[in-house]
Amino acid sequence: MKPNADKTNDKIKPANGKPAPAPETPAEPEELPLDLQLLDFWDKNKKLVITGACVVVAGVAVYLAVDRWLEQKRETEGRALMSAKVDKDFAAVASQFKGENTGAFALLLLADQQYQDGKYSDAEKTYQRFADEYPKHPMLDAAFYGKGAARESQGDYAGAINAYQRVTETPNASHMLDARMAVGRCLEAQQQWKKARQNYEDLIAASPNSQWAERARNRIIALDREARARGETLTPQAAKPAGAPTAIPQVLLPATPATPVTPAAKPPAPAPVKK
Repeated sequence: MKPNADKTNDKIKPANGKPAPAPETPAEPEELPLDLQLLDFWDKNKKLVITGACVVVAGVAVYLAVDRWLEQKRETEGRALMSAKVDKDFAAVASQFKGENTGAFALLLLADQQYQDGKYSDAEKTYQRFADEYPKHPMLDAAFYGKGAARESQGDYAGAINAYQRVTETPNASHMLDARMAVGRCLEAQQQWKKARQNYEDLIAASPNSQWAERARNRIIALDREARARGETLTPQAAKPAGAPTAIPQVLLPATPATPVTPAAKPPAPAPVKK
């Protein structure tokens, strides 16, 4: 039996005897113009775009509304504070805007007004109220200083010293040196001369070039002069070693004359403090 060789992987030839054409590669789609691409994107994502745009517009509107409300609120608070003239006006503003900066400033202005009117007890209570209601306010040291001044004006020097010391314990206190100077003044009023002098020495060491240091130096000079008039000394004397002679024999003194001591220059008068 003759093998069928024509069926072994032979390609079928076309009737015309020419090879079959190769299959065509599909052509890549032509890129659309930019405007058509945008239209296509809009058609597919217009709901998402519209939603996002609405969110942005709504956010801007809310921001503008809040900003306008805050501006109106600041104007209202400013008018209320500026229109206050007497104690009851400041008290009303402090109550109306309690917990806000306007209320805090109203309390300080109320306390200052009471102090200027000689109502020292009322001023002290108002300063303390400020400290209780606004314990983290940047002007807390001013309230403690005012409280100390109110107590000092009433002759309560121990209580004034306690209030002034609270100023020195307050972070970033702007009345630090004022309070230290006031402590020395109260110590002098209590006739605690040595403590007062040491307080002034500490003030000078803390800020040697300030106007308060110059005032402290003047007070030290005055205290030393007054102490000499009383036959006292405010500076500790160096202890003599045991068995040391009370006087040095003349024969042990150097033959060359001692250099004359130049008297210390008188410190200039302190500059006046602007109110």
